[in-house]
Amino acid sequence: MSKYKILTLACLLILLGFSSGWAEGEVLDVKTYISQDDVHPGGVIDVAFLLDIIPGWHINGPELADQFLIACTLMIDEDDTVEVLEIYYPVPETRAYSFSEVELQVYEEKVVLGARIKVDETITLGKNVLKTSFLYQACDDVSCMAPETLEFEIPFQVVPASKEIKQINKEIFLQIKFR
Repeated sequence: MSKYKILTLACLLILLGFSSGWAEGEVLDVKTYISQDDVHPGGVIDVAFLLDIIPGWHINGPELADQFLIACTLMIDEDDTVEVLEIYYPVPETRAYSFSEVELQVYEEKVVLGARIKVDETITLGKNVLKTSFLYQACDDVSCMAPETLEFEIPFQVVPASKEIKQINKEIFLQIKFR
């Protein structure tokens, strides 16, 4: 076989290898939303995480019966100025996969998670940031990727109690069933 044919074949195999699968981070896209344009000191603000999972993949739900897999976990950094009142996970779907002996609780396609946050009375007026992270493990029908943690900094504005606050992103927050 000529050097040209071998080189062409090698390049083709490399290209096919790169296009045959998704890289971690391409399986899941996450967008964050806040429920109001501003918040008062001592007030409550809701945060939504819209997960968009590519077709053919799923992420494990927040509770798993298989000890070898990683459950998704939404984490909010708490300090003296913010307190997590509630974290909302919708009910996952139950599926059977060849790589697990038990049925798994999973999320597919689009899913909205939520967090309800209480802002302390002593928080500084102006721009603040809520630091959050999301741990997940993406799987297809045959195998799972290594777990990955995505980090987010969600800005929010604290204003005096005399300023009116407007609800925003209502269509997203209608999907969250806080207690």
